Amino acid sequence: MIPFPTLGMGTAPIGNLYRVVSDTEARATLDAAWDVGIRYYDSAPHYGFGLAERRLGAMLAERDPAGEAVVSTKVGRLLVPTDAQGERHGFVDADPFEPVFDYGYDAILHAFDGSRARLGRDRIDLLLAHDLGRVTHGEAHADHLRAFLNGGYRAMRDLRDAGAVGAIGIGVNEVAICDELLDHVELDMILLAGRYTLLDRSAERLLARCAELGVRVIVGGPYNSGILARDLKGPLHFDYAVPSAEILGKAQRLSDTCGQYDVPLPVAALQFPLRHPAVVSVIPGLVGADQVADTMARMAVPLPDALWPALDASLKENAMLQDDARLILLHPNDNVLICVRAIEAGDILPSSGGTIPAREGIAIGHKVARTALCAGDKIIKYGAPIGSMTADAATGEWVHMHNMKSDYISSHTRTALEQGA
Repeated sequence: MIPFPTLGMGTAPIGNLYRVVSDTEARATLDAAWDVGIRYYDSAPHYGFGLAERRLGAMLAERDPAGEAVVSTKVGRLLVPTDAQGERHGFVDADPFEPVFDYGYDAILHAFDGSRARLGRDRIDLLLAHDLGRVTHGEAHADHLRAFLNGGYRAMRDLRDAGAVGAIGIGVNEVAICDELLDHVELDMILLAGRYTLLDRSAERLLARCAELGVRVIVGGPYNSGILARDLKGPLHFDYAVPSAEILGKAQRLSDTCGQYDVPLPVAALQFPLRHPAVVSVIPGLVGADQVADTMARMAVPLPDALWPALDASLKENAMLQDDARLILLHPNDNVLICVRAIEAGDILPSSGGTIPAREGIAIGHKVARTALCAGDKIIKYGAPIGSMTADAATGEWVHMHNMKSDYISSHTRTALEQGA
C-alpha cells in the first residue's frame, strides 16, 4: 500500500462550504498547496455536489501530469440534477445536483465513475464509503448499513482487486460505525473527522484497535470545525454548531495551557493527531493561500514533550464530581454514580483516585461504576444493596444489573431446578 503524506488538504471548503468561493480563490488555494509540497488531497462528490472534485481535477491536470499526488474520494451518494439554488446541506451556490444516499453495489460503481471523470484520474488511491452511521442516518441507518454490507463493500473490493483503487475504507464522523464495520469487514483505512482531536478524544479506543489490526487512520477536522483554529477569537463553531459553555470551557483550558508553553493553540491542535501510531495523516480543510501558509508554519513548529501531558491534565481540571454536574453520588458508601446529564464516549468522569474517560455513551438515569465491579457484586445505592452486577464493569463504564426482585426470582428458580435435578 502506498505511503500517505503526514499532511494533506481537505477540499470541502473549496466546494463552497458555508460561503461562495470563486474559481480564482479555489485555484489559488490549490496552487499554493501544491507549491509548498502538499501531495495528498481528499475530496468527495458531496463537497459542493461535484464542485470540489472538479476544481481539484483541473489543478491536477495542469500541475500533476505524472500522477504524483495521492488522492482520496468517497462513495455513498449519487448526484441527481436539481434546479434548487442557494445554500443546500451547508454548501452555497454549488453545482446543480442533489446528493442522494445509496450504498448499493451499482450505485458505488456509478459514483466512482463520476468521481473519476471529475478528478480526471483513471485510478483513485483511496476510496472511502462516506457518512455511514446512526447519527447521520437515524432510523435509516440499518437499511443503509445493510445495503453497504450486501453490495457496496463488495463493489469497493472489486474495484481494488481490479487495480482501479489502491485502498478502501470509510470516511465518517462517528466512532461507533467504525467499530461496527470492523466487526464485519476488512478495511485498509479509516478517515475519521473530529473524533481524535485535542478537544475530543472519543476515538482513543478505536485507534488502539486500528493499531492492533493494522488499519491506518487519517484524521480530518483537527480543529473541530474551527474552535481550535484561531485561539478562540471570533465566531466559533464546534462540530458545525455553536459550542456549548462546557466545550468553550475545555477549549479555554487547552488554550491557557498552550500559552504557558508559548505555543499557539492551533499549532498543538494540528500536530496532536499525528502523535498516535495508528494515524498516518492529518487533513485540515483549507481555503485561501493564507490558510495554506499558516498550516505549513504550524506543522513546522517544534513542540516541547512536556506540553502533551499538561494538555491532558488540563482537560481533567474541574471535571471532578462536584463541578461536573453529569454524575451525582447519592451516599458516600455507594459504588455507583447516577447520570443526570447525558455522557458521550470520551467525556472525562470522576473515579476513585482521579478521572477516567467514559468508555461509552451513557443516558440520563443510568448508573456508572464508581470503582471496578465484577459479575455478581452487589450494587450499592443510597448506602444499601439494590441488586447485583450481570457483567464485569471497569471504572467509568455503564452498569448493567439485576434488581433485587430479579435476583430473588433468579436465585429461587435456580434452587428449584437444582432440587428437581
